[in-house]
This record gives sequence, C-alpha cells and structure tokens, in this order.
Amino acid sequence: MTLNLKTVINDKYYPLLSNHDRYLLLYGGAGSGKSHFAAQKLLVRIIMSMKRGYKEKFLVLRKTQPAVKKSVFALLKHYIEQWELGGITAINKTDMTFTFEGGSEVICGGLDDPEKLKSIEGVTSVWLEEPTELVREDFLQADLRLRGETPSYKQIIFTFNPISWTSWLHSHFFESTQESSHICHSTYKDNRFLDREYVKVLESLKDQDETYYQIYCQGLWGILQDLIFTNWKSEYIPTDDQYYDSILNGLDFGFNHPSALLRVGLKDNELYIFDELYERGLTNNQLIPLVKAKVPSSQVITADSAEPARIEEFKQAGVKIKPSIKGAGSVKADIDWVKRHKIHVHPRCVNTIKELSGYKYKKDKNGNTIDEPVPFNDDAMAALRYSIEELVKSTPKAQIVYDAMDILGW
Repeated sequence: MTLNLKTVINDKYYPLLSNHDRYLLLYGGAGSGKSHFAAQKLLVRIIMSMKRGYKEKFLVLRKTQPAVKKSVFALLKHYIEQWELGGITAINKTDMTFTFEGGSEVICGGLDDPEKLKSIEGVTSVWLEEPTELVREDFLQADLRLRGETPSYKQIIFTFNPISWTSWLHSHFFESTQESSHICHSTYKDNRFLDREYVKVLESLKDQDETYYQIYCQGLWGILQDLIFTNWKSEYIPTDDQYYDSILNGLDFGFNHPSALLRVGLKDNELYIFDELYERGLTNNQLIPLVKAKVPSSQVITADSAEPARIEEFKQAGVKIKPSIKGAGSVKADIDWVKRHKIHVHPRCVNTIKELSGYKYKKDKNGNTIDEPVPFNDDAMAALRYSIEELVKSTPKAQIVYDAMDILGW
C-alpha cells in the first residue's frame, strides 16, 4: 500500500492511530470528521495486521440494522474503494460484512438484534456510531464482546455529537474518570476536507440558535429546550401498510443536505412513522428507484414544492407525486396539527428520531421563544409536515389559512 496516510487523515486524529486505550471517545461538533477517522483507523489496523500475520475482528454498531447500512457500512465501503483495497476485500452487502485477505473481518450490525451479537466471538474492537441513540445497557453488551486473548489490543471507539449532558455517556465518561479511556474533542475547524458550504451552514447557527451553535458548531455539551414535539415515543410498530387506516407519504428533496422520505400510517387518529429514507448526495436518477422501492405505485407522495423540476421528473418516471402547499402560516398550521396527535416511531427510523429529539423553537435577540422552528436538521420534519398536509387542510382552523394562501396565490 503506497497511500500516504498523512494526506488523507486530519491532523487532529492522526496521532490517535497509535492510541491503544480501551475506550476512545471522538466527540464534538458536526462535520468534524469523527466517523471518517473511525473508519480509517479500522482499515489501517487491518492493513497492519496483515503485515504482522494476525487477524482482526471488528464490530461496527448502531442502534438499528437499517441505519448501519446507510452510514457506517457505506462509509467503510467508500474508503475501501478510495484506498484501492478492493482486490484484497470481499464485501457481502446482504450480511454487511467485509472479509480481508489474511482473514480479518469487519461485521456491521444493529443493536436491535442482540442475540446475533452474543454469538460473535473473538472480537478485537468495536466502533459505536451515534451512541447517543443507545442506552447504557447497549454499551455494556458491546463491552462484554471484548474478552479473551487476542493478538491485537481491544478498543471501543465512540463517535457522536454531545447533544445533551443528561446522556449516559456524559455521566459515565465525563463526570468521572474511566480507567484506560481517551477523549478527543473536535469541531468543523479540525476537518480540512469539509466543504465551504457546510461550514457556512454551521457558522450561521450563531445567529439562529445559541444551543444549536454550542452543540453542532462548537461541539460542547448542551441540553435542548423549547422542543416542538414531545408527543412521540419510539417503539416497535407494524410495518405492513394493511395495518393502517390510511398511508401518508412525504418527501423533502435535498443533495448537500439529506433527501428525506417518510412513510406514515394513520390509525385511530394517531400517527405511526414506520419507515424512512434519509440520504445525502442523491440525484433524481438515484433517488427515484429508492423511493419506488419503498412506496407502492398506487400511493401518492406529497413533495417539496420548491423543486418543481424534480417533481416533474418523478411524474415522468411513473411516480404519483404532487407539490406541497407552502406560504405564510402553513408551517405553524402543520406543526400545530401534529402536536395534537400522538406519534409512534419505529426504532429503525433513527434519523426521524434524532430530528424529533432536537426540533426546537427559535429565540429572538432578547432570548424570548418565538413560534418558529430553527431551520437546521429538519429534513425529516419537513417530510412529516408534507405527509399530513391534506389532513391539516381538512380541519376548520387550518382551512382558513390554506384558503387565504390559495386566494393570494401563495
């Protein structure tokens, strides 16, 4: 391998290639490259193990299996291709495993299937992506996998944003000193590969919301207040369309920020978010087949009206899709309607859960809460609002707002 690692790994993380502590916590702001370095470190360790004649077995985990496939599995695959390691790597997309020449393995999985994890032996290290999604017992279960004699050092890598100091991570690792642990704090300024557009988005948080700025830009522990939705819970719910009285589909277009599709069931006047699509960097040619695979051709999708050209492409591809109605008062009307209904979210919809957990109202310059959401990490929330738009319009109070918008041409 002729790759110069110093040219592809950020300076902040490069010294951590040789860190052997059992617990390596990579935390901080958005866009700081934490997850990218975790993937890079695992691959470097595998390459070194090949050279030294022994095997590694890594577990890469998130809360749910679907979330793993779109994040850590895709990220590892990206670096295997970029570093031209395909010739020594067998990739099983179904099982989400990587097997390397010499016998080393990377096994990606979700903590929603703990019995599967219990059968895996000989693990040398674990990478926990987004451990704020987990409970303390999930971490302890992963920690128990690191046992027995192995030729390599054992380590658990954590990669996360410090969303709330009430998290078990804060009490376990930050309020008391854990033996054999190393904590690395980083921000977007430590990532020389970050695009300038995303830097502007992060820095703009300073003028939009102090707490978001503290967490996502400065990478400091915070606690989110003034949350918009508190009427929801995560639980295992039916994923069969036939279970529900009706099915609602909402789509928010994105590219640099994620495209988000939510599938929502309505039953007994309660909302059930049972599936999501949430992915960055998708053109319509890539997005359309993914949407078709999730939404039956007979069902209508309500999509972001700000993208008429993209909506037209979907129509030409045979998708039943219509533009959302936007205008003054529509966001508030949608939010008010959702707040009056119970929301059930399947645990596999990890991005929706993350957005629901952090969707909050703005504050004005005097620190007073105003009736408007902070426009950050809200792609799934936009998809949710689009999905229920027809239901909102059918309520008398909201109908007045939408009728006025129609009259004014909004």
